Amino acid sequence: MQWFLVFILIGVAGGAGSVMRALLTRFDGWLPYGLFLANSLAAGLVGWLVVGSSLSAGYLTLTTAGFAATVGFAGGLSTFSTAMKASFDFYHRGRLVQSSITMVGNLFIPIGALMLAAVLR
Repeated sequence: MQWFLVFILIGVAGGAGSVMRALLTRFDGWLPYGLFLANSLAAGLVGWLVVGSSLSAGYLTLTTAGFAATVGFAGGLSTFSTAMKASFDFYHRGRLVQSSITMVGNLFIPIGALMLAAVLR
């Protein structure tokens, strides 16, 4: 029965993360700043939670809430497909610099947020 509770928590957390992403992606300008923020917050959350968990026998052990937060909330908050769609939209309009910055930024900025959160933990 515990697995059912975990699935419910992941679904609820994923829905909350998706709604937060939808709200954050409305902040855009020359670049999709809200998308950078959403992906960075999700990566930072994962870095924060994973560093605080323990490794036992080569497996990462998270609490049920931590698992729901990483898989559900961070998974719903972050999105690779929206980042690539934003990059493609810029490319399609002939804005190659914005397309490249969006593509590269959505890769390296969240990695930096993950590393920063891991160091601060």
